[in-house]
Amino acid sequence: MITGLFLLAIGGLQWKDPLTAFGGLSNIVLQSSLISIIGFFVAAIFLYLYYKRLYGISEPPKGWKYFLVGLLLNGLYQVMKIPFTYEWIYGDIPLLGFLIFQIISIGTLVYGLYLLRKKVTV
Repeated sequence: MITGLFLLAIGGLQWKDPLTAFGGLSNIVLQSSLISIIGFFVAAIFLYLYYKRLYGISEPPKGWKYFLVGLLLNGLYQVMKIPFTYEWIYGDIPLLGFLIFQIISIGTLVYGLYLLRKKVTV
């Protein structure tokens, strides 16, 4: 029999104030997370504008596309990291989904870099 306590333990949600969760470090942790989120999305925008200007109407290489998608996914990963950092979400199932998303985002970024390196090497 599945009880409410079991469901709460597997995929629970709770609230911890981000400005008090780690004591004096909380503001720094939250600010660094926000800066990395902004950084990934700004880098993705600049990359998109760069390859649109470089390639114009022609088709950009596959490596650029994978690298751009990898940057966007890593930005989303940083957004998803905040609830796990402050333990707003806990449990095995959400953590497994978070780790799978992290592996996919990093794998996409690395595959894009691999394709770009493969195209550049002589």
